[in-house]
Amino acid sequence: MKIRARRKVRGFSLIELLIVIAIILIISGIAIPRLLRSRMVANEASAVASLRTLCTVQVNYESTYKVGYAPSLASLGPQAPGTAPSATNAGLIDVILAGGLK
Repeated sequence: MKIRARRKVRGFSLIELLIVIAIILIISGIAIPRLLRSRMVANEASAVASLRTLCTVQVNYESTYKVGYAPSLASLGPQAPGTAPSATNAGLIDVILAGGLK
């Protein structure tokens, strides 16, 4: 008579699964705040760049039109198609920056 050796098929135990989940939570707990912080730093850098652009454009506007600084962002914005730049639409910044959205 042959005795068959039964091979026991095992899956993961509950402890092993809990350890894996804990490791994933620890890693995500470290990574997510760093990602959020880097996004905030990128937004701040974009805001500083926009302010530098506006400062430079205001100086250009004042030296070109000799009426002082522009009263609004729309005055620095693009002119209508087919028209020349003027003090009301100087065409010095793009539509997004002129709209105050960026």
